[in-house]
Amino acid sequence: MSGAFTPTSAMELQQLLQSRPGRVRLVGSGTRQQRLPEPAAAAPVHLSRLDAIVRLDGPDQTCTVETGVTRQALDAALAPLGLELPCPGGGTIGGLFASDPIGAAAAGGQSPRTLLLGSEGLLADGTPFRSGAQVVKSVAGFDVHKLLVGSEGRLFVVTRLHLRLKPRPRAAAWFTVNGLEPLAACALLSQLRQQTLPPSALQLHRGRDGGCTVHGCLAGRPTFVQANLRELGLSETATAWRDHLPHAGAGGGGEVIAGQILPSALPQLLALCPGAPLLWHGGGRFELATPDPTTTDAVLASLPRLAANAAIVHGAPARRGRGTPIDPGQRLLAERLRAALDPHGILV
Repeated sequence: MSGAFTPTSAMELQQLLQSRPGRVRLVGSGTRQQRLPEPAAAAPVHLSRLDAIVRLDGPDQTCTVETGVTRQALDAALAPLGLELPCPGGGTIGGLFASDPIGAAAAGGQSPRTLLLGSEGLLADGTPFRSGAQVVKSVAGFDVHKLLVGSEGRLFVVTRLHLRLKPRPRAAAWFTVNGLEPLAACALLSQLRQQTLPPSALQLHRGRDGGCTVHGCLAGRPTFVQANLRELGLSETATAWRDHLPHAGAGGGGEVIAGQILPSALPQLLALCPGAPLLWHGGGRFELATPDPTTTDAVLASLPRLAANAAIVHGAPARRGRGTPIDPGQRLLAERLRAALDPHGILV
């Protein structure tokens, strides 16, 4: 098969896969394609036309959506019901869950993995399957659908996702503290995380000028939110969350690595590449922009000492995907899953 394909239904997608089209790359809105290793001779299959919100159950706080539904469309549909999908991230819902680039907005918060109740989809040869359930309380067998999260669409094709929702908070206030030195920013993060009711979203950003900014959101009863702002000496600001760092390569040879690190190791991470732009999400995910591949390799070599892991998500196609060593058992499990679910290597 040459060129791209844009199925308008799960049936069309199934027929495509059954036709043995060769290697394919699944694409949602396309916003994260530059973060993946370059596929070799793979035809893009765009899933953006599978964009129906199939079910919204307000009392049960669950929904079913097709994989191409955008985050913006889902948020707009949930707002009148007083509900939300309580994890950060944009693009299509299928792409958000398959890539899981951000995780939770704060420690102990909800992430794509905890919000996915079940799914319907197709194996690489077009065989249909279902996993999980549409409801929260279920004993529907093995959680095969959880394999979607972080798979980047390279194990199977999901056509529908069953999701857990939660009520929108009665009040929410964002705050921003600018111009911090790295150690002062880490100290503020520690103070905020140790609150009896910590922020529902927390983020540290270091800009190209080397200064650090801490963003966060306090949520709950209006009186609680305002009292906490006063107690902590914070001023309410506009929503300040950002999903990703910009592509460093646009400046000439730079790269971006993304991974996971504990808050206690943040000062050491900030010191590994002084002055480089960094974004840390409260659930533990981070992105770091490095000026060149040599610096990237040095940082990646140092991360295991911090009990951290990362991989290149922006850079030359041949370097994307390189990262810290993978546990041999984890590597073996991944290889066997791919061999079982996509033995011919169709999904890349």
